[in-house]
Order: sequence, then C-alpha cells, then structure tokens
Amino acid sequence: MSDASQPTIPGGAADAPLEDLLVSHLATQPLSPEALERVRGAVAQVWAATSAPVGTAESERSLWHWGRWGALATAAGLVAATIGFFALKPVGEQARVGTVARVSDGGIDIDAGFWRHHTLAVGEALRVGDTLKARGPALVVLSAGGTLRVAGGSRIAIDGASHLALEDGRLYVDKPPGLAEPEPLQIATRVGLVEHLGTEFEIVSDNQVVRIRVREGRVRFSWAAGVIIASAGTELLTTSAGQVTQQPVPTFGREWQWAAALAPNFAVEGRSLDDYLQWVSRELGRPLDYKNAAAREGAQRTILHGSTRSQATLDALADVLSSTSLTYELVGGAIRVHSDR
Repeated sequence: MSDASQPTIPGGAADAPLEDLLVSHLATQPLSPEALERVRGAVAQVWAATSAPVGTAESERSLWHWGRWGALATAAGLVAATIGFFALKPVGEQARVGTVARVSDGGIDIDAGFWRHHTLAVGEALRVGDTLKARGPALVVLSAGGTLRVAGGSRIAIDGASHLALEDGRLYVDKPPGLAEPEPLQIATRVGLVEHLGTEFEIVSDNQVVRIRVREGRVRFSWAAGVIIASAGTELLTTSAGQVTQQPVPTFGREWQWAAALAPNFAVEGRSLDDYLQWVSRELGRPLDYKNAAAREGAQRTILHGSTRSQATLDALADVLSSTSLTYELVGGAIRVHSDR
C-alpha cells in the first residue's frame, strides 16, 4: 500500500522545478520483503531472549534485576538488531557510481551510514548512499562515463546513480560529447538543480552564493523562480535571496587551473597527434586552430608513443610537440599549431 500524495510548494507553476527537486530528494524507498523479514527475525530473537516465563525461586530472586535492567536491555537489543541489519547489508547491493582515480592531501572520507566511515583509496568505489568529504583535490571516474573533479573541502551526497547533491565546496563535471546515458546527471544545490546537457561545467557552493560556470555545451538550471539554459562561456550567480544573474565568463585561464591539474591521464601510446591536441584543447578550454593544411595533416599522420603522466597539460604539450615538426603558440584564447615544413 502506498501514499500517492506529494507535498506541494506555494507559488504555482514557477515552483514546479523546486517541488520536483524536494520530492525526489526527500522521498524514501520502502524496504524490500527480504529486508523486512531480516528485521522481523532479528527483533523476534531479541524478544524471545528477554521474555522467558518467570516462575522459579531463582527467577523471583533475580526479578528486581530484570526490573532494573530489563527495559534497557530490550531497547538496546532492538537497536542492535536494527543496526545489525543495516551494517550487514552487502555493499554490493548499492549501485556503483564511480571509482576514485586520484587523491591528494588526505584523500576522500566516506560516510555511508552505520559502521561505514572510512577513507577511500585509489581504485575504490563510490556508491549510492555515500556522502563524501574531500580532504584534498580528487578525481573520480564515473561509471556512466566522464569524470568528477572535486576540490578539497567539498562535501557531496550521492543520492542516486545520476543524482548528486553538492552540500558545500567546488565540483567540476566533464561529460565528453557522444556519451549514451540512460538519464542526464543532475546536481542539487541549496538553491536549485543543475542538469548537464552534454558539457563541462563547474559549480561552487558556500553559505553566500551558488556559482555555475559553463565551459562547454550547456546546462539547465531550475530553481523556484524558473529555468535557465546556460551555454558555454556563461556564468550564473545565485544569492541567498534567490536572485540569479548571468554574465559572460572566459573558458580558459587561471580560474580553471585547479580543474586542469586534476585532468585524467591521456594514453598517448598509439594515438594520433591530432587526437591528443583535441584533448588538450578541451582540457584548457581553448579552441584548436591549425594555421594551415600542412599543420593539420601533419598532426593527423603523426602517431605518438610513450607517456605524459605526472606532467602539467601545457608542459606535456610542449614535450610531445618537441619530437615532431609542429610547434604551437597561445593566440588570444586559442591554441595555434604551426608546421615547420
């Protein structure tokens, strides 16, 4: 039996996005029949152990002990049974959302309910129901494709396979073009919901403001007063009073350096130089500009070998091009590639 009614928020149609957000995040999922049976069994065992008949002299002599401690023991037993149910629930039953690929300065602490408080190591999974606190910058590879880059001090609740809540901090989302996803990634903030439409974007949230910067593609931002579609090069700034302003913002430069420092490694071995340059272009937020056809053809013909691990993006770019006939320069906001031939 279920209750089909939903809470409503005064304000009419303009409040619908916020109402949907609250309903989706406050709704609780019913326990499965198997889970309910496990709880009933645990409680029944505790009840049977504490409610045996009292009739012997020894029982009567110890009756006052029961009077003193019985109620407390019963309550403790019931609590222990409930805790045991949640603590013993197999971790594999929770959906895997992503894998930690890189951590620094303390790693990621996870709070996942009873008896599951620990620090994740590289290679460990993030799952639905986890709440993570990043003590330092971290890179997470998402199971559905793309990455999350998390700044130190950020706190994020994983409410669903495609639903996160940025409670505080700074988060960068990279969902490369062409990903086939069952549903778009949604990130709740304290003022509204951010939904990616195939993009790179950053969210900053603190006690004063929520700031969204779109680097590539578009995002949909829904809050109590309406909906905004923001394109690349746009910043949305929301205040605690619920006001939203938007203005142009560069897609490259110092403000994005923290995200570039968390870029996943590009496996250059066997890839074309053109593939690598396209990747660098996205990571730096700068369009790739071949000065002429010779430069483009040279990049497409050149096959790379080796590794660029542990190098900053621009440093790696300079090293890679040093073994070819191509050079580059930063012109305005673009990466311009030249051919010496």
